[in-house]
Amino acid sequence: MTVVPADETELMDRYGIIKVPAYRYHYRDWRYSTLNDALAQAKRDEAARSK
Repeated sequence: MTVVPADETELMDRYGIIKVPAYRYHYRDWRYSTLNDALAQAKRDEAARSK
């Protein structure tokens, strides 16, 4: 279902939905929702390069 921007506010009001900004952490080609996950992958890559 594609929501037309003009309908978005009406639908959000009707169902009590709110929109909030969401941070994403980008590391190389990957996207993470937590900094800890991004750091864990970066540290794994670092360890693999140093072997």
